[in-house]
Amino acid sequence: MGSPLKIMTVFAHPDDETFGCAGALYRAVRSGHRAAIVCATRGEAGEIADSSLAAPENLGAVREMELRRAAAAVGVQDVSFLDYMDGQLQNAATEEAAAKILAHLRRFRPDVVITFAPNGVYGHPDHVAIHYLTLTAIAACAREDEFPELGAPHLVQKVYYSSPSRETMIQMTQMMRSRGQTDFIPGGNAAGIPFEEMGVPEAEITTRLQLTPAELAVKAKAMLCHATQLPPGNPFTDSSNEIEAMRLNMETFALAPEPISGATFSTPEDDLFAGLR
Repeated sequence: MGSPLKIMTVFAHPDDETFGCAGALYRAVRSGHRAAIVCATRGEAGEIADSSLAAPENLGAVREMELRRAAAAVGVQDVSFLDYMDGQLQNAATEEAAAKILAHLRRFRPDVVITFAPNGVYGHPDHVAIHYLTLTAIAACAREDEFPELGAPHLVQKVYYSSPSRETMIQMTQMMRSRGQTDFIPGGNAAGIPFEEMGVPEAEITTRLQLTPAELAVKAKAMLCHATQLPPGNPFTDSSNEIEAMRLNMETFALAPEPISGATFSTPEDDLFAGLR
């Protein structure tokens, strides 16, 4: 392998990157590449699965530590927060928020960036906001006349949207309803779009990472770090058979086309760094 490449995730809440692409991060680090996580909020408005784990007044601090532990489980030490409030990201000043993301882009200088798809998977306003803020930052990051005080320009080569396919989300919903949760909807109360519009259509998925059993075990360990967000009976930790049924061993992404990505790459692919070595 040549020089190490760099991958950065930019998401809204602690656990967004873990459930979506912990396997990809672990594989990158294990392959000798560098990884960084940027999180816009500390998830202060999230639900609390077990009152012994946190209270509303300290949930943000607890979830920050959960994210740091999950990141460490996959080998990522570079974890940063943008310090926005959970549920309020859509109200952030675009230029200010994009500049915060841009500062991390120019500091870390990633070859690959992963964020949410335009619909935020299930329409959570913070998910949708971080998508557009990240793309704004990536575009400005490459221009010399944008925020010169924040460092030298940098061109991100590949931009990915992390999302299950729409078909997988249908499968997950059917599984949960078959277990008696007849009102189950991905995203729950945070869902902001109709069920039939959630996820990314299978035809738009460009990149599939089939996790090995060892990678899946590490991903499961990272997910368990987010204990405040895992109530009893959740579909992520009940049994290996159900994890397989939900295809958590398959991480899926849509590669953004040029000019969002810095160049055009051949797809389909099974490597986030394909075309960069």
